[in-house]
Amino acid sequence: MPVGGLRARGHRNLVLLILAAILTVLASRPANDTAGTAGASASEPLLVSAASSLSEPLQSLAAATTRDGTTPMARFNLGASGTLRNQIAAGAPVDVFISAGVQPMNELDRQGLLLPGSRRDIAANALVLVVPERSSLSALRFEQLAGAAVKRLAIGDSNVPAGDYARQTLAHYGLTGALRQRLVPLPSARAVAAAVAAGAVEAGIVYRSDVRPGSRLRITAVAPAGSHAPIVYSAAVIRSSGRPRQALHYVQSLSGAAAQGVFRRFGLPPAGAAAPGR
Repeated sequence: MPVGGLRARGHRNLVLLILAAILTVLASRPANDTAGTAGASASEPLLVSAASSLSEPLQSLAAATTRDGTTPMARFNLGASGTLRNQIAAGAPVDVFISAGVQPMNELDRQGLLLPGSRRDIAANALVLVVPERSSLSALRFEQLAGAAVKRLAIGDSNVPAGDYARQTLAHYGLTGALRQRLVPLPSARAVAAAVAAGAVEAGIVYRSDVRPGSRLRITAVAPAGSHAPIVYSAAVIRSSGRPRQALHYVQSLSGAAAQGVFRRFGLPPAGAAAPGR
């Protein structure tokens, strides 16, 4: 077999091994709710397809909603924004889409799949370089990623906005070619964080909000302003929603004081505000 074929197969096997290694880390997190039916009654929760990096704040808000009854209840289909965009474009019965990047939302908008006037930016984030908590690479910088110490760098794959931001940052530092064979693309920013925490890779590029007490991650550098497109979470009602009024109310609630307070608590400042630093 040609050397190139062996290298490609070896890379695929490495990705599979890393995905297997992080299963135990991900298993403790809430499972995605991907069920949905068309024509849901007004008493049923709205189906919200949302970026997995918003899992904790959205579920925290859902718990508060259940208590106060002021906002329509929601159940969540959590995943990579690009994957969720594809599901919606294919006709998935979604009421609200919340994307971790503007591109997936822009694509749905161009296809006429968003309810006109319903889209709004709800939060921001920052991009950080991380290593395992007990790693000896605690002073690692983006400029040093081409060195011998980092043999594998985990980033989001092509369906993950965090992966797009990571590739933009690597290009900013002129590292695209040097790191091409070391990149380990994974299906979500959370998978990247879990792979780093498990020690399956030497380093990874994730959202600042993914690094919290207990995450077993250490931030070594924050991607500077201008190294990637602004990280903006946006929400919109899907045009085919059977309950557009309730869905719009839900989207509007995400800009309210209560929701913004929850987002801040999870490391997500308001859209347009300075992203959290190190």
